Amino acid sequence: MKYYGTKNNKDYGFYEENFENAVEITDEYWMQLLNEQSEGKRIIPFEGNVIAVNEAEYSQVNGVWTRLNAAEIQEKQLKIQNAIRIQEIKEELDNLDKKRIRAMAEPSLMDSDTSWLEYYNKQVKTLRDELEQLNK
Repeated sequence: MKYYGTKNNKDYGFYEENFENAVEITDEYWMQLLNEQSEGKRIIPFEGNVIAVNEAEYSQVNGVWTRLNAAEIQEKQLKIQNAIRIQEIKEELDNLDKKRIRAMAEPSLMDSDTSWLEYYNKQVKTLRDELEQLNK
C-alpha cells in the first residue's frame, strides 16, 4: 500500500507510511498513476481520491481541484496556446533584432527596392501586431 497526501499542507506526494488525511492506494494503482504522469498527466487529489488528469480539464482554486466544463476547458486551452505563441513571438523578435543590427552595420539590398533592414522591420511589425492581439 501507498499513501498520497501532504504533510505540510502544500507539497503532495506518495508515502510508505499512513498519516492524517492521507489517501490509501494500492501499489498497482500507484504504478498506474506514475505511468500516466510520465505521459504528461498531473496527479491530483480529487473528491477524496487520487487521480491523474489532463491539466487543461481541471483547475485549482484555493487548494481545491474542480473539473471544468467544456467552455472553460476551451478557454483554458486557448490561454495555454496563446502563452506558447507569445513565447515563440518573443524568440522570433529577438532573432530579428540580431538580424536588424547586422542589416544596419552591413547595409545592402534584399532586392532592387528593399533593404534588409526594411524587410526585417516589416516582419517585426507583423509579429508585434500579433503579439498585441494576443495580449488583449
